[in-house]
Amino acid sequence: MEPGTVRPVTHLTFAWFCAATIALPVVSAADVDYASQIKSVFKHRCYACHGSLKQEAGLRLDSGQLIRKGSENGVIVQKAAVEASVLLKRVTAKDPAERMPPIGMPLEPGEIAAIRNWIAAGSPSPVDEKPEADPRDHWSFRPPVRPPLPTISRPGWAYNAVDRFVHARYDQQKLRPVADADPAVLLRRVHLDLVGLPPSSEQLQAFLADPSEAHYLQVVDRLLASPRYGERWGRHWMDVWRYSDWYGRRKVDDVRNSAPQIWRWRDWIIDSLNRDKSYAQMVREMLAADELSATDDSAWPATGYLIRNYFSLNPNDWMRHSVEYTGKAFLGLTFNCAHCHDHKYDPITHEDYFRMRAFFEPMGVRQDRVPGQPDPPPYPPYVYSGSRKAVRIGMVRIFDERPDAKTWLYTGGDERNKDKKRGAISPGVPAFLAELFPPVRPIDLPLSGWYPGARPNIQQSVLEEQRRAVADARRALDRVARQRVDSSGLEKQVAAARVDFAQAMKTAVASGQAGALVGKQSLFMDAATGRRICQNTVPGLKALPVGTRITFQLRILEDNHVNFQLAKNTKTGQTALYVAFAGGKIDSYRPDGFTQFTAAKYDFAAGQNHFHVTLVLDPSSDTVALSVKLDGAKGFLVQNQPIALNGWNPTKNPHQPFTFDCRTGTKALVDQVEMVAGDQKFFWGFESPRFADGEDVEGIAGWVIHPQSQPAATSVVSMIANCELARESYTKLKQAEAALEAISLGSVVARKGVEANTRALASLEATIAADNAKRDPGRAADIEKLSRVAYRRQLEAGAAMAEWRTMEARYEIGRAKALPDSNKQKGARIKKFEQQLATARKQEQDVAGRRAKAAESTDYKLLSRVTSNRSTGRRASLARWVTDPRNPLTPRVAVNHIWLRHFHSPLVESVYDFGRNGKRPTHPQLLDWLAVELLEHDWSMKRLHRLMVTSHVYQLSDERPESDEVVRGNIKRDKDNRWIWYRGRGRMEAEVIRDSVLLLAGQLDPTIGGQVLLNTLSATTRRRSLYYEVYPEAGGSMPFAELFDPPDPCDCFRRSSTVVPQQALALSNSDLIHAACGETSRQIGGKTAEEFIRAAFVHVLSRPATAAEVSACRLFWDRQLQELKDDGRVRESLVRVLFNHNDFVTIR
Repeated sequence: MEPGTVRPVTHLTFAWFCAATIALPVVSAADVDYASQIKSVFKHRCYACHGSLKQEAGLRLDSGQLIRKGSENGVIVQKAAVEASVLLKRVTAKDPAERMPPIGMPLEPGEIAAIRNWIAAGSPSPVDEKPEADPRDHWSFRPPVRPPLPTISRPGWAYNAVDRFVHARYDQQKLRPVADADPAVLLRRVHLDLVGLPPSSEQLQAFLADPSEAHYLQVVDRLLASPRYGERWGRHWMDVWRYSDWYGRRKVDDVRNSAPQIWRWRDWIIDSLNRDKSYAQMVREMLAADELSATDDSAWPATGYLIRNYFSLNPNDWMRHSVEYTGKAFLGLTFNCAHCHDHKYDPITHEDYFRMRAFFEPMGVRQDRVPGQPDPPPYPPYVYSGSRKAVRIGMVRIFDERPDAKTWLYTGGDERNKDKKRGAISPGVPAFLAELFPPVRPIDLPLSGWYPGARPNIQQSVLEEQRRAVADARRALDRVARQRVDSSGLEKQVAAARVDFAQAMKTAVASGQAGALVGKQSLFMDAATGRRICQNTVPGLKALPVGTRITFQLRILEDNHVNFQLAKNTKTGQTALYVAFAGGKIDSYRPDGFTQFTAAKYDFAAGQNHFHVTLVLDPSSDTVALSVKLDGAKGFLVQNQPIALNGWNPTKNPHQPFTFDCRTGTKALVDQVEMVAGDQKFFWGFESPRFADGEDVEGIAGWVIHPQSQPAATSVVSMIANCELARESYTKLKQAEAALEAISLGSVVARKGVEANTRALASLEATIAADNAKRDPGRAADIEKLSRVAYRRQLEAGAAMAEWRTMEARYEIGRAKALPDSNKQKGARIKKFEQQLATARKQEQDVAGRRAKAAESTDYKLLSRVTSNRSTGRRASLARWVTDPRNPLTPRVAVNHIWLRHFHSPLVESVYDFGRNGKRPTHPQLLDWLAVELLEHDWSMKRLHRLMVTSHVYQLSDERPESDEVVRGNIKRDKDNRWIWYRGRGRMEAEVIRDSVLLLAGQLDPTIGGQVLLNTLSATTRRRSLYYEVYPEAGGSMPFAELFDPPDPCDCFRRSSTVVPQQALALSNSDLIHAACGETSRQIGGKTAEEFIRAAFVHVLSRPATAAEVSACRLFWDRQLQELKDDGRVRESLVRVLFNHNDFVTIR
C-alpha cells in the first residue's frame, strides 16, 4: 500500500471527528488556537484510541509532531492538499463506517472548520509540546511515597503533619485560614463525626470548662474507644460497600438479591471497626475469608460483601457486580468500562475485565449453622426464573462451589456472544499492576473450612444444648418421682371396664360383627370413602430364595375391591404380582406377563369373607403358587395356581415393597402377615406393645402409606374393628386406661427421656471425638476406631430417642383423649402428638434401616453438610493483590473515603475513579503521606481518624464573616474552599438525625447488633437506625429517613444531600418528633422559663444560647403560654423549634 492511502475501515479504526467541506482562504497559525481548538478536541474525542494508551493503526494524536508523523499507512495531514488530508476526510465522512470518531456524535462544524484551518496553516504546534504521558505513570498508578513535610510560613499553626500540607497550599494560594471553632461547636462536630451522636449536657459543660488541647485529645480517644464508633463508621463503610438487606419480591417471600442473613456482615463490619481491625485485613476477609481465615469464626460473615451482589435470576449479574464494585470500592478503578471493549482511559483491556471476573467464577453460597440455632437448609441452587424462600437462621458465606467453572470472553456486553475460540480466561490483573500479583494456587482447607459442624464453637454449642436437654429430662423425672398418687381406684375401674368390653365383644361377634382376626388386634383398613394403600419394603431382607413364602389373613367387611400386590416399581406405579378380591372374584396375572384372569370366586353374601392366603415364590421361573382357602374350611378356593412374579425382588430394587390396597367402598381386616425367606422370618401380627390400638401403622416396622392414598380412608390397628355393639364399652375402657396410664406411664416416659437424652449426649461426644481426630495428623491411627464408635453410638441414640418420643406421644395422646370434649385444647393436643408419633416412627424406621444395612460402620452421620476440602485460591490471590502494600491504589482510596466523611469534601473528587478520567487530588502530597501512614501502621483506621480530627484544619471555624478583610480575599481567590481555609458544613445524614432525636429524648436503645429490624417498626422501636432494613425498592428505607437522603444500596460511594420543604415538616409534625418533644422537654428540666430555654439550647444544640436567642425564645414562650395555657406544651413547642434549627441538622 502506498503512503498516504487509507486501509479499509475493517483494518483501520482510528477514532475521529466531523464534517464541513467549505473551502477556506490561506490562514496562518495565529488564526487557530492549537491548545483550545485542536488539542482539546483530540483529547476528549480521540485519545482513547490514538493516545498513549492505545494507537489504532499506529496513529497518535496527542502531539502535533506525532500527528504530522502520521500512521502506519502514511501521513494524515497535508498543507498543500488540505481537502485530501486523510484526517479531514475521516472526520467529514458521511458514511458511519468511515467517519471518525466511530462512537458518539460527529464533530461539530466549528470543530471541523478549526481542524481544516489548522491543517491549512501547516499543522503547527508548540516546539516544547509533550505528548500524553505513559498511562502507567498516572499519579495514582505510582506507589505512594512519604513526602517530606513542607516548610510553611507559620509552623506554629500546625498541630500535626496534616496541617503542614494544608498550610503549604495556603502559602501557594495566598490564603489565610479562619479562626478556630468555638469549643462547643468543635465538641459537637467531633462527637457527630466519630460516634454519630451529640454530646450530653454534662460532657459539653466539662469541655467548656476546660477546652484545652489535652482535654480535646482525651475526648477523641474516648470516642474512638466507644462501641458507638463502630456503628457510626460502620454505616459509612456500608455505604461504600453497598450494604443491602434482601430484596426481590418481598410480598411473596422471594429472595432475588442479597440474603436475609446479610445482617451478620453488618455486625462484622461494626465489630471489626471497634476492634480497629486492619483495613487490609477487612478487605481480605470480605473477598476471601473462606480461603484465608477458614478457622476464624469471627471472619466468616465478611463474605457477605460478595453475597450482597447475588442475583438469583442471572448469575452473570452477580459476576458483573462483583467485578465492578470490587474495582470501584477498593481500587478506585472502573473495570466496568472494559466490559464491552478496552477501557477508553485506563490501561485495562477487554480481556482484563474477564480476567478479573475469573476470580469470582467458581463462587457459590452456602448456609452454615451458627451456635444456638438449628442447621439451616441447603442454599438453593440457581434455577432459571426460579424463586428462593427467605431463610433467617444460620449464616450465609461464600465458598468455591464450582472449582472447574470456566470464564469465557464475550463481546458487546452480551454473555450469549461467547468467544470460545479464544479459550477459557484465567484469573489475572491488568499488566500495569501485574508484578504485584501472587500466583493462584489451590488451597487445602482445614476440616472446619469444608465441614462447618467441626467448628469448635458449633461442637461446644450442640454439646451444651444436649447437656441442657439431659438436665431438663432429669428434672422432669424428679417432678414425676415426687408425685405420689393412689391409683387403686383407677385400677379397679380399668378391670371392670375390661370385663364389660370383653362381654360386649362376645355379643357383637355372635351377632356377626367383626373384631380382631387373631389375638386382640388386627389392621383395619377403612375405605368407605377414599383409598388406602399400605406398603412394606421388608427392611433387612437379604435374599429371595426359591420357596420364599408369604402368608396373610384377610377378612372383607364391605366388598368392593381390596388387593395384595408385589410392586414392580412404586415410582412408576407398576405392579409385578397382583391378587385382588373384588365383587366375588379372586383375580391375578397369568405367568410371563400382566394378563389378568380370575383364579377363583367367592360368595360374599353367603358369608365367604375370611380368607387365608399363601404365596410360594419361585424366582428362578418367575412364578408364584397361589393358594386361598376360607377360614375354617378344609378345602381351597384355589390351590397352587401359577401366577406371575414379573421379576419382583426387593433385594435388588428398593422400590419393590409388598402392598395392601383397599379401594373406595371397601372395608377389610388384615392380620398374621408373614414372610419366610430361607432362614429369615418377618412377621406382623399387629399386637401391642409394638402396635398400639387406635393408631395408624405408618412408620411402624417398615409400614408406609403410599402417596396415592386418598382421604378419608384410614389404616389403623384396632381391637374393635367393625363391632359397633361394643363401641360404648370400648370408649369407656380407653378412657379408664388413659387415666391410669397418665399416672403409671408418666414415670416410665420420664425415665426413658433421661436414658434417650443421655445416649444422645454420648453420641454427640463420640461424633465430636471422631471429627477432632481427623483434624489432628498425630491421631490418624485412631480415626477408624473412633468412627466406628460414633456410628454405634448414633444408632443407639437414634433408637432410644425414637422409642422415647413414641412413648411420650402415646402418653400425651392418651392424656388428651381423656380430656372432656368441652376442652378447647383437646383436638390440638391430639393432633400435635400424633404428628410427633409419626415423626418418631419414621425415625425408628430410619435407624432400623441403617442398622440393617450395616450394624458396624465408619460412616457416621456428620454434624452438618460438607463441601469440597479444596478451594481454588483465586480470591485469596485477588485479596492479597488488592491489599499488597505496594498496590498504589488501595490505601489512597481508603484515605480518601475517610477524609471525605470528616471534611465533607474528598481529596480526590471522583471517589470511585482514580483512573485517568478521574479528578486529580487537591493535595496530592497529603494524600500520599496519609496513605503511607496507613500502610506503615498496619492499616489502622483509628490512627487516621485521630490524625485528622486532631489536626488544626479540622478544628477551624465554619464561619466566614464577609466583614473580615482576610475572608473577603480568601473568597476572591478560593470561593469553593478547595484549599480548606474554613471548615465546610455538612448536613446530618438521615440516620444521625433520627438517632440524635432519640438520644436527646432519652429513648435510644443502645443494644448493638442482631437481626435486622423491619422499617415498619422504626416508629415504635428505638434502636439505632443502621439496624433497620435498607434495600433499593419501595419500603427499603425508614419512612422518616426517606426525606433526608437515605443511602442508595446500589451506589452510595458518596451521600447526596438535598434540601426540601418536607424535611421541616418531618422535624415538626412527624410521629417521631411528636413523641420525642415531650420526652426531651422532660429530660431538660429547668424550673423557670429562662432556665429551661438556656438548658434546652445546651441539650438540643450542644451550645449555650446567645442573649438575643434567649430574648427571642422568651417572647415565643409568652405568646405560646397565652395561647396554649399549658406550661408543658410550651416547653414541647420550644423543643420542636430547636429540632428545626439549622444548628441541629448541620454538622458545623
